[in-house]
Amino acid sequence: MALFGMKSLAQNHVLEDAEADYRTSVRVEQFRVSDKAIYFPVFPGNQYIPFEAMSQIKVRNTAISVTGTCGKQLPMVCLRTFYDGEFYKDFLFEKRMSMEKALERIRASRPDIPMDMCEPFQGF
Repeated sequence: MALFGMKSLAQNHVLEDAEADYRTSVRVEQFRVSDKAIYFPVFPGNQYIPFEAMSQIKVRNTAISVTGTCGKQLPMVCLRTFYDGEFYKDFLFEKRMSMEKALERIRASRPDIPMDMCEPFQGF
């Protein structure tokens, strides 16, 4: 049993048994995705956003600047999920294929969510 229970980031939607749902989730880079929610580590414990709370999804290519490398950047893919009407949470993935694995789970549960997709980098 975890010291701190799972907490929903959304105020309007909470999973009844988040611990059991977490155990059914699959690892996608540093996140875990189940059939009902996406989980992410925070201190202390874990938080999640239920798919039912999501109102929109945007996918964008981005990059993270690495300090001390003369302007070098690491390419990333940002999956932005909007929830509770006015809030959003960004999930950064190193590989587009990983982001698509998470997006497949969201689409399977909520095919009605509006999605804004960008064109992939040529290097992906």
